[in-house]
Amino acid sequence: MLMVIPGCYAQHKTNSISLKQSIALIDSAFQHDNPEDFNKLVPVKNVQDFFASVVEEKLKKQSGKSQIILADKDSALVFLSGILLYGSSGDETNYSSNYTGIYKFERKAGSWSLKSRLEIDRLNQIRKHRLRINIVPGKSITVKDTLTIDVNDSYGFATKLNHTAKLEKLVLNGSETAFSFNSGLLWLKAHRKKNQTLIIDYTINVERDETDKNSGYFGDAYGHLRNQYFWHPFFSFSSPNDRADFSLYCTIPKAYHIATSLPQKEIVIGDSRIIEAKSGNPTFGLSIYYDKDWEVNTFKKDHIDLVVYATKDFLPEKQVLYAEFSKSYDTLQKHFGRPIGNYLGIVQDRSNSNGWKNRSNSIVVAGAKGGTLTTDRPNPRATFGHEVAHGWTSPTGPATNFLTEGWATYAESVLLSSVYGDSIVTRFFKSQKQNYFNGKYNRNSSLWEDYSNSGVSYAKGAWLFYILSHQLGEKNLSTAMTNFIQSGNQSIQSFTSQLSAVAQSDMEPFLDSWLKSKEIPALEILQSENNIKIRQARDLFLFPLEFKIRLKNGTYLTKTINMNTKEQVLTVTEGEIESYVVDPNDKLLFIMK
Repeated sequence: MLMVIPGCYAQHKTNSISLKQSIALIDSAFQHDNPEDFNKLVPVKNVQDFFASVVEEKLKKQSGKSQIILADKDSALVFLSGILLYGSSGDETNYSSNYTGIYKFERKAGSWSLKSRLEIDRLNQIRKHRLRINIVPGKSITVKDTLTIDVNDSYGFATKLNHTAKLEKLVLNGSETAFSFNSGLLWLKAHRKKNQTLIIDYTINVERDETDKNSGYFGDAYGHLRNQYFWHPFFSFSSPNDRADFSLYCTIPKAYHIATSLPQKEIVIGDSRIIEAKSGNPTFGLSIYYDKDWEVNTFKKDHIDLVVYATKDFLPEKQVLYAEFSKSYDTLQKHFGRPIGNYLGIVQDRSNSNGWKNRSNSIVVAGAKGGTLTTDRPNPRATFGHEVAHGWTSPTGPATNFLTEGWATYAESVLLSSVYGDSIVTRFFKSQKQNYFNGKYNRNSSLWEDYSNSGVSYAKGAWLFYILSHQLGEKNLSTAMTNFIQSGNQSIQSFTSQLSAVAQSDMEPFLDSWLKSKEIPALEILQSENNIKIRQARDLFLFPLEFKIRLKNGTYLTKTINMNTKEQVLTVTEGEIESYVVDPNDKLLFIMK
């Protein structure tokens, strides 16, 4: 029998707002469409921004069951929940987590009010998953997850899980414990202690909506669950505290093949196909794909097993894929050393349109057909190589997507150069600059806080790597990246440390200016007879800025100034300035004011 803790709180004899009343007001405000009223009750900026976007998009909202977790005379921790109902339950869970969570309330002058939000992973850790799974194609997935967790937070333990999961059993250290599961957040009462064993049994009836197959879809012939479906517990896409060791045991009728996003092996026993998979390195958020018509082909490249899960008519042909993978692998290894793992799966997702869709742990996911591998027209891209390059990084924490998507996009330029020559690199980064502006990221998104992978990390992130390649030199950047990849610590702090070592100077101020700003340098330039005055109109960035200068006597000069203050002057002593070109070799991402 499952136990649920009742809501309980201290009663105060006062005409002021009680804790219960304060919570009720917030629950009511969530269900209505008045951001002004909501903001008065929930003074948390990112939650306010989320609520405003929900109201603007006119999404259906439903308040969940709120619960007081801890309370004393003047402070309390409260589980607030609310769900958005608009499509896939996985996407609903993911989006709703911008509101659903643990909040701190305080009592002042007799009245209770919300003060702040706690991040559920701030102190707790998920160390291991032991997953036993049964898939019924076209219907459901049944999961028994045995987790090893560290509980270090006062509120207990909380994790995200698909909000439609039907919990059948929850046991902590062999005993039942109080818990609450609402709107995609599972909270349980747990004392502070390391290496605790949490067992959760549940079933999810997976959607088969023909109009929305993105995060989860179970059809009769094929289906999938992406990590964003939250079909098993984890914290978020960039948390360092849910990078865990996984082992997985999965059964499905033998007529179907399965690809997990981990290195795997399989056997057939009776009417069942059994998959056993294990992570080579701590990872998070697994994906699963199945298909009745796949063939499974394995290739070997050095220490890497390349396994293709695809139907006979999948294009590009499997030998072509192997050749392209080998070429990309050799090029990237030459510059940046060996990748992290020893397995890569290429998985056909027939529910999706053509193209290279995403990388999930140790697999690259394609649509019904794979799409172009490398092209120089109209815009240069190495799309397949981009997904291969993800095998070199697995970061966590701030700037995660800079070190994944920004890195992989920069790696495309290295791959393109190996095929088409160095001249294509300038064209590639011009197209990435255009992508940055077309995506309207300027003044809206930073690399540091791009936890949800908004898109800014692809273009601006790649440009930051490109700027580093000019500032440090390509060889030094390759050395820094190789050391970072092999270090076993893929945080932004480790990246900064490796860059500083090869630069022999502290690179943190430079990186912070680019990572934490929501814009790019905005320059105002004024020319006089012997001076060029440069002013950064908005945020301060650190960067070298090159000028090609024509003097009135007809000679040309190339000069570089290291921009490290808002206003600087480049003085020319060789003669009077007639004209200049700023950044003549397109080495910098900036705008002119």
